[in-house]
Amino acid sequence: MAALDRVEFGGWDEEAVVAELERTRGVFGSDAEPAHTGLVSWSIEAFRNYRAARLTHQETATTRCQRPVRSAWKIVHHRDPPDHRGVHRYEQTCWGRRYESEDGSVRELWLLGLTTPKERPPVVYAAAANVAAFGGSTSPDRVRVVVFGAMSPIAEQFCEWTVEQIREHAQKEVVPRLHAVVDGTERKAGSECARCSLAHGCDELPPVDLLPAIPAVGGPRRALSVTDLRYYRSCPARYHLASQQHIRDVEVVEHQPIAIGWAVDAALRERHAAGFHSVRCTPDQSPGDAVAALSERSRRSAESMVAHHSALCPFPDVDAHDAEPRKHVVVHDERLGVVFIAAPDLLYPRSGGWVWRETKTSGRRLPRDRSLLRRFPQLALAVLVVASGALGRDVARSRVELEQLRPDGCALEEVDPGIPAVLAEAREVIGEMVGPLLGDTSYEPTPGRDCADCEVRRWCAPGSQHVAQQSGVGAS
Repeated sequence: MAALDRVEFGGWDEEAVVAELERTRGVFGSDAEPAHTGLVSWSIEAFRNYRAARLTHQETATTRCQRPVRSAWKIVHHRDPPDHRGVHRYEQTCWGRRYESEDGSVRELWLLGLTTPKERPPVVYAAAANVAAFGGSTSPDRVRVVVFGAMSPIAEQFCEWTVEQIREHAQKEVVPRLHAVVDGTERKAGSECARCSLAHGCDELPPVDLLPAIPAVGGPRRALSVTDLRYYRSCPARYHLASQQHIRDVEVVEHQPIAIGWAVDAALRERHAAGFHSVRCTPDQSPGDAVAALSERSRRSAESMVAHHSALCPFPDVDAHDAEPRKHVVVHDERLGVVFIAAPDLLYPRSGGWVWRETKTSGRRLPRDRSLLRRFPQLALAVLVVASGALGRDVARSRVELEQLRPDGCALEEVDPGIPAVLAEAREVIGEMVGPLLGDTSYEPTPGRDCADCEVRRWCAPGSQHVAQQSGVGAS
């Protein structure tokens, strides 16, 4: 955004902006912290793609919106006296890039994404168009909403409406959603808890001390999942770019075993959500759309895995209760300043305790060269959370399970969080992954075998060089 401002409002040449972005690592003379070198590389590519997308769009637009608008469009509602919520001022705005035609009759609002242009819910376009139409001192005749993805030089226009059409969409779609937002009081724990000022003492965010042997490190609260920890163990730069900055190369193709695993997980989630604690899975059930979308060979393997699950399906043998299956477990280690997030494949009550199940797919039986907790850190984190009592119910009656699905069979193994040696190993496994991460501020790349399939290698010079050397391309 800072680079685009220099072109659109400062009159800079594009290549001069790129040179300054590289020289200052994205700071541009401000007192902000310099960006990671990988993020700088990504930003340069995103900047060039945006400029190309703008040029292409303007060449095909019926009325060109070539004049950039610096100030945000904002709809302001005053309430005097304050309304029943105690509010005297409401503001509606929309983050993005703003443009208008020379005569002001047409406005464009560009919504930005990190990968490719993606369709969004209709209420998003209606709200964006509403802000563009009525958020200034004057109103245009028409508004366009354009969606840009940073990894594509082609943007997509999703709507072009008259002011009358926008007003109609706003009344039908935007107003009800705005009322729901401002009236909403529900608390829902998730990754945003790391930035929430109400996290301390929140009823939906149980306080825990999962890793008492790990020293606390100052700094802002952060959210961590096992995926984050595995990324960091693989390469700190990968963790920073993929997990913290949420960028990835959409052209990196997933390997067959990963695609099969995702499809099987999706099939089981769909089944269990539809018939929670009332229906047992059967081998003849349809495997679902995710499995059907796989290649023929992968589909046969996934279908066999889903069918084998019926032998291990726990339903309907669970404790009766009214709650829906929990999709996420979120706890707050206040001493470390970490919000731990986990997504159990199944979490259900039985015999007064909780059963936390992780499901893994593979083409063969598990080797026994490592313990289950070290091979699957998700199990280790599950042990820590269950043992902490954060989930409620009886910890002594709770357990963690690993369900392994293969094309030729299945297996179920149990881990008891109440055994001191199991708890100690779980703390060791997760502690070894968390400890180094907490004190890291530079996130230097560590090239290795994971570079070949890394979703951020495109912007990592050391990783790209490592892969080239391994393949003999460009190696000296």
